[in-house]
Amino acid sequence: MKTKTDSVSYYIEKNNFIKALNYAHKKSENYLATKNYNAYCDIMIQKSEIYRGLNDIENTIKILYEARNIAETNNLLEKQALIYRAIGNVNGIIFEYSKAKKYLHKANKIALKLNDNSLLIKVNQGLFKIFMETESDSALYYLNKTDYYTKKLKSPIEIAGTQANFYSYYTSKNDNIKAKKYLDSSYSIALKIGDKTLISSSKNNLGVYYMTVEKDFKKGKQQYLDIIKMFPNKENSTALSNAYLNISYAYEKLGDYKNAYLYNNKFLELQDEKYTSKLAKSNQELEIKYAINKVEEEFKEKEKTINEKQDKNQKLLLLFASLFILAGFIFYFYYQNLLLKQKSKLKDIDNKLQYKIISATLDGQDQERNKISGVLHDHVSAVLSSVGLHLSAFESGLTKDQISDLKKTRSLLKDAHDKVRDLSHELVPPLLVKFGLPFALKELCANNSNSLISFNFRSTLAKDRRYNPEFETKIFFIVSELLNNVMKHSKASKSKLSLEEIEGNLYIIITDNGIGFNAKNISVSNGFGITQIRARIRNMKGDMKIKSKIGDGTVINIKVSIL
Repeated sequence: MKTKTDSVSYYIEKNNFIKALNYAHKKSENYLATKNYNAYCDIMIQKSEIYRGLNDIENTIKILYEARNIAETNNLLEKQALIYRAIGNVNGIIFEYSKAKKYLHKANKIALKLNDNSLLIKVNQGLFKIFMETESDSALYYLNKTDYYTKKLKSPIEIAGTQANFYSYYTSKNDNIKAKKYLDSSYSIALKIGDKTLISSSKNNLGVYYMTVEKDFKKGKQQYLDIIKMFPNKENSTALSNAYLNISYAYEKLGDYKNAYLYNNKFLELQDEKYTSKLAKSNQELEIKYAINKVEEEFKEKEKTINEKQDKNQKLLLLFASLFILAGFIFYFYYQNLLLKQKSKLKDIDNKLQYKIISATLDGQDQERNKISGVLHDHVSAVLSSVGLHLSAFESGLTKDQISDLKKTRSLLKDAHDKVRDLSHELVPPLLVKFGLPFALKELCANNSNSLISFNFRSTLAKDRRYNPEFETKIFFIVSELLNNVMKHSKASKSKLSLEEIEGNLYIIITDNGIGFNAKNISVSNGFGITQIRARIRNMKGDMKIKSKIGDGTVINIKVSIL
């Protein structure tokens, strides 16, 4: 079931860029696995915007190129145009104007083919900006194109923006008559719409026009006074910053040096606030980049370890196979029957050994997970809370500036406490610890359900039924892995999880209506996934059976002793 937190935009609004990226990464993998390429391109564009907001241009372009390959391979024209436009805009930011023009022209060609006026406006605005920055005569051509498609779309906001662009263009050409005409038009539309940002922008341009062209500083001053009244709570710092600076100039020209000095100081104070805000944002960006880089490095290290283990296992298997083949040639004619029995025993021993190794490894991971979760929850979290109390203890003796710094410190401390708590919950679900296995699995089904697949939960266990904590943890992560496999591989729209306890045994049944697979292909040699789960269940004195056919869904039956 979708919630308001089920979006990249939600996490960005909360300034949690790490969760936004993790969410986008999981979604992109899921869309790619299910071949939902339209949704994949959209989420990749969003992911690139996150990196662009972090000023990480390298990853921004890298992600857009990955999305471009999918869009081109699957002939998704609309997505190609959006991606080309994004690549063009990014290249414009880094002054790669040739590349910027190339991709914006490609986007424009597709937009014309699709006859998409909204997209055509955005693309031609990008081209206009590039040619304005390079002082090319072609700027007017793309500005006229933007105006043409804007009028076709009949969007007042787009029309006002285009009129403002005409004002900027003719101002750069010193054609004040035409500039004033478009400025008045933009201002009129802004007033009709009632958009404060558009109105303040138009008034700012009017003030500049009155003071520079007409030399009427009283009229100019009035425009900036109007802007200042529009934002009493400083909600638009950019508009106020321009207004303070320009009105200071107007008062200076009118001989009112007292007010000129007053508004110049307000401008400087606002600049200091913006600088502090930018510094804080810069520090946040560095922290986020560090955290993202750390996660990526950990992932690469784990991937390297797994690959090394796989290579080692393959070499051992080849060595054993060679020995078996050699022994077979030597003793084939004399001890054929004995050899077959020995092979059978060796295979059984090898299987048991692999299961024990896998089970021991997983048990070790569980112990480590519980240990880390306990340390985070019982020690680190407690220490952070204690620090917060100590900070409160000496607040009364501080100055206002020190109290302000203390509030910032508390905020950072709270963020750290929240992150420690979230990590602890991810390692060992709190619902499992507090209420037991049925409640935790029911919540797991609810959390995994979305618009693509729904998980239904059924249990005949008593509401207060609890098992050994170690047993509950193992069962929870076994079921979690199986449900994850359903989401990744089954392409199912419905799945069901059932729990039942009969005569000292816990029975778990997982079904789905997906594409199914050939269950006979699953063996110990797989090394991971199902083999891990089977090893863990066998170590718990249990058994797992998988029934599946291609095109006919899957049924997984698990029986585990609780004695």
